[in-house]
Amino acid sequence: MIYVDSCLVIYAVERDDHIGDRARSALATAEVTVATSPLAVLESLVKPMRDGDAEAQLRMWSAFDAFELLLAEPDAYLDAALLRARHPGLSTADALHLGIARQSGCTAFWTNDARLQAASGGLAVDVIGRG
Repeated sequence: MIYVDSCLVIYAVERDDHIGDRARSALATAEVTVATSPLAVLESLVKPMRDGDAEAQLRMWSAFDAFELLLAEPDAYLDAALLRARHPGLSTADALHLGIARQSGCTAFWTNDARLQAASGGLAVDVIGRG
């Protein structure tokens, strides 16, 4: 199972450029279950809600039909705290994403965030790349 960071969901739904294309392609060609958490739902809906864009909210909400949603068990919070203690620049939300992925047994963590790549111990994969 692959955990997908919220940035990739946002890119896939909102961007109409090569980065959006790369995110959509990666998600479409995944050969195992793709998962994320309700935290990604929260993060992904902020901009459409702030903009008052009901159509964009529905597009974003509907995108999550393609994912298995993983809940944050207590051990994920403990893991997130440890990650923040060891990686001071890591935000609480990013640490929790990574903690959920690790505690759920995900074999990869797809992101485009270098801070998560550094903290993941090899779990994170940049499926967008540069350029």
